Amino acid sequence: MLSGGRGTIDDVIIVSTDGSCLKNPGGAIGWAWIAHDGVRFDSGGAAVGTNQIAELTAVLRAIEAHPGKAPLLIESDSQYAINCASTWLPGWKAKGWRNAAGKTISNLELVQAIDDAIARREGPVRFRWVRGHVGNPFNERADELAGIAARDWAEGRGSIGEHLVAKPAVSTDSTDAEAGPRTRRVAQPRKPTSQDWEAEVLF
Repeated sequence: MLSGGRGTIDDVIIVSTDGSCLKNPGGAIGWAWIAHDGVRFDSGGAAVGTNQIAELTAVLRAIEAHPGKAPLLIESDSQYAINCASTWLPGWKAKGWRNAAGKTISNLELVQAIDDAIARREGPVRFRWVRGHVGNPFNERADELAGIAARDWAEGRGSIGEHLVAKPAVSTDSTDAEAGPRTRRVAQPRKPTSQDWEAEVLF
């Protein structure tokens, strides 16, 4: 329920994203997102790419997977991904998708896709940078899933539309690719902690 133009903690969807590139640039990549409800996540990759592409793809897939009116908060340990999706994007767009030097920005199609996904979503999308590898369980899990996806693609096990996860899930709810990403039930939703309330100030 929204109150006074701001969402309560129960309204905010928090998702951690991460990307991985085994040999940057040009190696296999993996991307992943995991929702903080402890239930939904997704991952995938490609045979060739860069770390920046992996990070941006993770952000894009997370936004696409969470339509609706509820505020969405994307957490990432990539300052590049966060800045591309928020701080830098409006200026690039105003300049015809060119940087300060007048050159076409890197990863243009992905940045434009993120801009479009944000515009099409009913609810607001915000971004927050988090420090990586400091024990944040969702950041660590997203990192793990992205790494697994990258290794699977490097070893020829990647497949478009397939989930690449560490362990078999307890149950699987799947849909056709056209209907959006599939989800796997991995745990019961956790109870909100006091730290979660920090998200409220962003909306």
